[in-house]
Order: sequence, then structure tokens, then C-alpha cells
Amino acid sequence: MRRRAVWTISAEELACQAQQGSSAAFGELVDRFGGRLLTYLHHKTGSWHDAEDLVQETFIRAYQNLGRFRERQRFSTWLFTIAFHLAVSHFRRCRAEKTLPEIESATAGPVAELTRRETQRGLWKAAKELSANQFEVLWLKYSEGMAIKEIARITGKTQVYVKVLLYRARTKLAKRLPDYSVEVEDSKMDLKPVLSCS
Repeated sequence: MRRRAVWTISAEELACQAQQGSSAAFGELVDRFGGRLLTYLHHKTGSWHDAEDLVQETFIRAYQNLGRFRERQRFSTWLFTIAFHLAVSHFRRCRAEKTLPEIESATAGPVAELTRRETQRGLWKAAKELSANQFEVLWLKYSEGMAIKEIARITGKTQVYVKVLLYRARTKLAKRLPDYSVEVEDSKMDLKPVLSCS
């Protein structure tokens, strides 16, 4: 029987293997999600150093609590929920200001890349003026590409409330930036408010 290439194994399957003691499977999960968590937590904390510490703590907590993970869940949602709660605890401890992420892409040419980055910076700078809850759901939806259901689980809010927060966030941004839309990690954020965005 041939072994499957590790990249063809879902994160949920890897988590189940890690539950059975496979350190290689857990290492693959760290490789797959470490960068995404770092970007997410950097945006939350405003500090690369704090974000790196929180990523490490997230994986420690995930490893310690692997027994609580259920294969029917999405591993990314479960992991980001841990990171979210650690970031909340971090805020309570140090009350640091958030900074916006710098989303990188090596696929575009230099001029297109510069234009894209400037557009994103302008959009996320305007988004930073939103409430913390609105910014959070906007980030998870458009930067992380998560579904409403996942965002609700991570933030501990109902799906309806997440939709309301997204609607309000897009409405506020649309008023500030009437002709703005931007590509963010392959998800177009059109600032025309649309309530049903799952």
C-alpha cells in the first residue's frame, strides 16, 4: 500500500493522526498554519514579536488540547478560535493598539504590486477606524477567507450578528470610500453593502 503525499492529506486527517501520537502530522499542521496565524496575530497585536509568541502559544495549546478536536470540525476554525482567545487575553494584559497587516504577493509585477499594496493599505487603514468587532469579522472574512459560520464560532457571536457586523462595516467603508473595491487574498471586497455574504 502506497503512502499518500502529505499535501494531499486534509488538516482534519492530520489532526486525527496527531491525536494518535504522530509528531510528523502535527509538524505538518504547524507548517500549514504557522504563516497564516502569524499574519492574523500580527494584525491583532501590532507587534511581530508578540505575534510570534502567540503563534507558539497557540500551537502549544492546540497540542495540549488535541483530544478535544473532533474530525467533523474544520481544523482551521478550531485553531483560529484558540488564537482568537489568546489574542483577547493578550489585549487584556497589555492593551496594545492593533496595526494593519501587510499582505504580500510575489505574483504581480513591481508596478502592479506597488499599486495593489497601496490600495490595500488605504482600505485596511480606513477599516482600522471601524469598531474592533467590525474589523475582526471583516479581517476573518476577506483576509482569511472564512465563512460566516466559522467566523461566528471563532468570535463567539451568532451567524446573524456576524452578518450584521459585516454589513455595518461595509456600509461605513462604502461611505468613506465610495468607489473603492480591492482584491484581498483572492477575495474581492466590494464595498457595496450586501447583507447576505456567506
